[in-house]
Amino acid sequence: MKKILLPVALFAAFALSACGDEPLDESCEQAEQGAVKKEVCDLSVAEACYDEDGTPYFSYKGEKYYNATDLGVAVCGEGVAVADMEIIKKQLNAQMKRLIDRIRVNAIRAI
Repeated sequence: MKKILLPVALFAAFALSACGDEPLDESCEQAEQGAVKKEVCDLSVAEACYDEDGTPYFSYKGEKYYNATDLGVAVCGEGVAVADMEIIKKQLNAQMKRLIDRIRVNAIRAI
């Protein structure tokens, strides 16, 4: 009984958490400014994207960046304070996590 109940419960929990999510129609979305002050860095010039394989990446001026640190340096420059760069990385990583979660939800819906 436990072997059947656990997968059903997990599927139900995941399906309920996915309610209200819109399917991804576009492969990129504008990076969110969040807690990052515009005086420090304007993240809205970058995008969080995924390719056909579902691999997430950041895009800025036509270049792909696979981690938030590299994108933060490209967008904000190397002169950003360490504390500000940590906030930038947290903001970008949180947005990428939300994008990955939406990709997963869409993959389950497609099944």
